[in-house]
Amino acid sequence: MNGRSTFRLVRYGVLFALIPALATAAPKRGKKPAKKPPATKPAKVDPPVEPTPPPDVPVEPAKAVAPSPTPAPTAPPATPNGGGGTGTGSGAGAGGGSGAPAEPTDVPPATDADVDTLRQEYLSLRDELFKSRARANTVASQLYSTRIQVKLTYTTARYYNPAKSSIRLDGANVYEDASGAIAGDDNIRFDGYVAPGRHLITFRVEATGKDDDSFTSATESQIVVKAVAGKDLIVVAKAKDSGDIAYEWKRKEKGSYGLGIDVSIKTSKRDDAPAGAAPAAAPAAAPAKGKK
Repeated sequence: MNGRSTFRLVRYGVLFALIPALATAAPKRGKKPAKKPPATKPAKVDPPVEPTPPPDVPVEPAKAVAPSPTPAPTAPPATPNGGGGTGTGSGAGAGGGSGAPAEPTDVPPATDADVDTLRQEYLSLRDELFKSRARANTVASQLYSTRIQVKLTYTTARYYNPAKSSIRLDGANVYEDASGAIAGDDNIRFDGYVAPGRHLITFRVEATGKDDDSFTSATESQIVVKAVAGKDLIVVAKAKDSGDIAYEWKRKEKGSYGLGIDVSIKTSKRDDAPAGAAPAAAPAAAPAKGKK
């Protein structure tokens, strides 16, 4: 070994020997003391201020407020799998069932008892109507001195059926029938009292062919009559259809209508007529042709 190497070894040995001594001799760094928070000064408290009394204001009584209506609970939508449930007011509920929709209930058909009840009600209303007309005639007989009687007959009932007939006096319906009564007899259809003077009577007859009910007709005629004070006025009307279309059309495909209403009018002296009454007027005939 030369002198340079020896010197290096000595130097390194001295350094290694001094390292522990330097470590023990170094002063230890202490922790920094925590800073104390600055002391807070107490806030100044202002002396309480006495409230000033408010001016005297009349206090209105509180108005009653109507309670708002509670909305009705809505039913939950039906699910495809089915189900139904019942719940209490708190909302709890249980459900179960099949998903088939409820079948609509069938309305029971009208029974014979219902038809009889309606028939009895109709007859009762008709009786009341007849009684009302009778009372009206009684009052009219005290007010008016002229009595009027109207007859209506259908003379060709062998070939045609008068399905509906009506009579109007001064625009008011005084007779109406849908049973074909005018084909069976020539009874009085209206009997009442009117004021002396001019009056308007309208006849209407609707007929149907017996051999072929597809052929129908309606005949309407309007006439004017004059009532005489203290005397009866008698009006006789006869409706007809002298045509042959209902039974000729099937054989020859041709036919005709012969519609018409013939009316005769006359006055008649009453036994209880006053002594100074005017003489009876001569009977007048007023045939009225029907409209097709």
